[in-house]
Amino acid sequence: MSDTLIVQRLLNQIDIPGAHQLVTDGSPGVRTIFKIQAFQRSIGIPRPDGLILPRSKTMTELMCRADAENSVHAQLVLTNPAPTSADLGAPWIATAEREIGQKEVVGSKANPRIMEYHKASKHWAKDDSGKLDAWCGSFVAWVMSQHGYAPPRDAYRALEWAKFGTSLKAPVYGAICVKSRSGGGHVAFAVGQSRDGKDYYVLGGNQNDEVNIKKYPATVWDAFVFPTGVVAGTSLPVYQGTAENAGRES
Repeated sequence: MSDTLIVQRLLNQIDIPGAHQLVTDGSPGVRTIFKIQAFQRSIGIPRPDGLILPRSKTMTELMCRADAENSVHAQLVLTNPAPTSADLGAPWIATAEREIGQKEVVGSKANPRIMEYHKASKHWAKDDSGKLDAWCGSFVAWVMSQHGYAPPRDAYRALEWAKFGTSLKAPVYGAICVKSRSGGGHVAFAVGQSRDGKDYYVLGGNQNDEVNIKKYPATVWDAFVFPTGVVAGTSLPVYQGTAENAGRES
């Protein structure tokens, strides 16, 4: 069981004013950080930082207030704090996570958010659902632009992302993954892998016409890149959530 999953379960056992129940998927996303901060405020920490550090007041209070069922296990596992996307070397993943659920609008109208993605990649698209308006590359361009990274030229073309940053031999958390497909390519962010390493879980746009996390065979990916000058993590964690198999990308 991952540190993040344990933290989510413990937080869900505690009545925190103004905080909603977390989806216990083991994914270190912004909602988990916000709930940690809410818990920190509830125990009188003046400047909540969203971190659970060993032997800190946050960890001690969380252990004391949570049910005894998970306390012994958590005391053993929480010697390392639950990682956030920033801790794992990829703060842009939290930005991408907040876009999950954005989807195409069928017909002549378009989702304004997806048109913002296209603008970030300098795509001339007038729609979000046409065959010539695939937007996985535009989504990655928008996310990386939010963190000050200049997308490659023709960033709306998925395969162009193989030229971005520094090439990696294998994906790490937050790496940009690039693959070919019939008629083009696909690009998305690595957020986890299966326990046997045979599948990768990626967060991307235009995956069945929306932003979501999908499971792909590891062997389909052609390239993995990371922003130049940024210290990448050393591994790709086992994905603890649920995700459907990859489907349509155009």
